[in-house]
Amino acid sequence: MLPNFLIIGAPRSGTTHLYRGLRQHPQVFMSDVKEPMFFAYEGETRPGVIGERAAYEALFAGSERFVARGEASTLYLYHHDAPRRIRELIPDARLIAILRNPVDRAISQYTFQRFLKVEPLDTLEAALAAEEERRNNHAPPFSLYRDVGLYSQQIARYLALFPRHQLLFLLQDDLEQDPHAVFRTIFQFLDVDPTFYPDLRHKTNASGIPQHETVFRLIKSAGRTVKRFLPERLATHLSGSAHETWLQPPTVNPATRAALRDFFREDIERTQDLIGRDLTHWLVDKS
Repeated sequence: MLPNFLIIGAPRSGTTHLYRGLRQHPQVFMSDVKEPMFFAYEGETRPGVIGERAAYEALFAGSERFVARGEASTLYLYHHDAPRRIRELIPDARLIAILRNPVDRAISQYTFQRFLKVEPLDTLEAALAAEEERRNNHAPPFSLYRDVGLYSQQIARYLALFPRHQLLFLLQDDLEQDPHAVFRTIFQFLDVDPTFYPDLRHKTNASGIPQHETVFRLIKSAGRTVKRFLPERLATHLSGSAHETWLQPPTVNPATRAALRDFFREDIERTQDLIGRDLTHWLVDKS
């Protein structure tokens, strides 16, 4: 059994929130492994990646009765080979991309990588300066904070292979302002009951700096064990509460934010043309 829809990204843009909400819908099946990343790394052996087709199809075993079957691998939007692989295996799949202001996305990704202790550089500025060398050395995409936010070239690859009606482009701004309207749009796109309201009271997988790191990590570690035995709504509530209570947003140098905004300006303008949404608010100085 294969999925008939995918959440393809972008990273740090609300995909986990979408995944959690979709899992609550009685007509939707989401794989227990949120990010198998099969179409990015098919045939490869990597930690945390499901690269073999048989193992990938096993994720959807028993999902025949569901109208919509999906997963949420955030690298599909960025990865060069993913669109072609998706087209070859599930050409009729519906594809959902949620986009975030690329400046905020880059900052959030850096903060999250630091939180995971996989980013060795202790300032965003140093990490941005290292990006070209990382790219040349084939570093993991999650450490390429600017590259992953260049949406227009990523979207263009999908538009070249899939008809427009199979693609749904969402904004994280909309998810923040009116989450139920966003989910209603998604449910309509997937041909499932659009009147279902998932529990969206808490953010999931938020990034930030732990106010008390040892305590926060103990809570998260214990929570992972407990959540396996809880209903989806309660698990989401606990995960969101921990992040909201113990994480605080990072402070970013205004000059760094301005430089990122200038870097992304042309791509943002191209992206808004491709998806038919006004994105000029992404170019406004929030300070």
